[in-house]
Amino acid sequence: MKKIITVSIIGLLLTACNKFLDVNPKGEVFDADMFTTAEGYEDALYGVYNELSETQSLFGAYYWWIPEACSQNVIAGASSSDYQFGYIQLGYWYDTAQKGICKSLWSDGYKAINHVNNIIQHAENGGVDVFRHGNLYLGEAYALRAFIHFELLKLFGAPYWASEDVKKQAIPYVEKYSFDVTPFSSFDEVVEKILADFSRAETLLKEDSELVPAERDNAATGFTSARITHLNLYAVQALMARLYWYRGDMANAAIYAQKVIDSKKFSFRPLSAFRQPDNGTLDLDETLFGLYGLKYQNWNAQKYGLTGTVSRAFLLPSDWKSLYDQDATVVTTADYRLSAWFNDGDQTLRKLANSVYYEGTSNTYSGPSILGANVIRLPELYYIMAEAYMETNPSIAVDYYNDVIVTRGRPAIAESALTQSALFKERRREFYGEGFTWYEMKRGKMDVVTVRGDALRGDLPATFMVPIPDEEYAARDNMEI
Repeated sequence: MKKIITVSIIGLLLTACNKFLDVNPKGEVFDADMFTTAEGYEDALYGVYNELSETQSLFGAYYWWIPEACSQNVIAGASSSDYQFGYIQLGYWYDTAQKGICKSLWSDGYKAINHVNNIIQHAENGGVDVFRHGNLYLGEAYALRAFIHFELLKLFGAPYWASEDVKKQAIPYVEKYSFDVTPFSSFDEVVEKILADFSRAETLLKEDSELVPAERDNAATGFTSARITHLNLYAVQALMARLYWYRGDMANAAIYAQKVIDSKKFSFRPLSAFRQPDNGTLDLDETLFGLYGLKYQNWNAQKYGLTGTVSRAFLLPSDWKSLYDQDATVVTTADYRLSAWFNDGDQTLRKLANSVYYEGTSNTYSGPSILGANVIRLPELYYIMAEAYMETNPSIAVDYYNDVIVTRGRPAIAESALTQSALFKERRREFYGEGFTWYEMKRGKMDVVTVRGDALRGDLPATFMVPIPDEEYAARDNMEI
């Protein structure tokens, strides 16, 4: 794909963020004047994206690190200053430090939702009708509200297979800009509300069929460019596929996954992208949505011990490398991801941080992509299609599966070799470090064997539920639920 080197996206996001902070210095209120111009709506949306990516307790770090620790993809607590992650991956959440993490995951997530609701409130009152891209503004806002609630549901809510009694109190779904206490909704109610917001967004974001090209570069010349840094139409459809998959509805998951695939807007990354990896960036071929971010780079470089200046907090478990093993009688080359995403010598994961943040002192990126965190990529949709057809049409299922793995340097497999276990292992290979594995374990009732050798039972919903902060319940003492 053609790639044009530019740093204009940095200026767009930082300028917007500064304006957002000017009118909203403590995350409490927006200035109503902000919503009198198209630029005001754009700045407010950029501000929320920036809030998600630059807040450590959100997608700056914790929304990736917590599920990675819980899935045992890392050995946490190697640094004495990060001992709380070691406790978390053993299923122990109840010391002060762990409780503080729970509180920040929760409160910062809902703070961002409140900011989004302020945008929606103004837009729904006719505030965007006069603007050329008014539908995009409202569509992205609905998508953001759904997306953040989905992340909170995955962390704090019960799995879809839990009893109705366990699922009856999941999380609050906050739909208005307010500081009032919102009642809890059940798991199923939250899912339906998320789907409703995503559906509204899908309708409003139709313009993306023209705005998202099949060949992308990293030029950001305005709100309608670099759409993979926004919750665009295809990202919304992909997230709907993920949500249906997460609740065990494979028929609808396949419908939405196929929509994205059929758009032909996205393709698999070429071999050159593995041989000369541009880690810590959004993949211009595969990424449907990612969050531009700089702090994310530093935090991950430090956490995984890439800087050499901070004690590594996350080590890799003993089985990390064998996960990528190949059958030497079939293929003599290694899985491309092994050398692209890991340093074998010191056994570190380098997938999540760009080398400019741990090699040299410039910290200035001038590469062909966009610095940031990948939220959802094309391979996930092919895995969904493979799972959806696994029982009903194995030949179609294995074709979708093989479409991905051959681009990773792995040989195509036979129909009989495609099992749920094989698919889980492949997803773990592909999404290592991206916080995916724990949610698949949660969905599939999988036991979690901790780094200490203990087994956390997969059939117990509590194994996969981050505790809701005590402060949330304290705020409800005088409220009838």
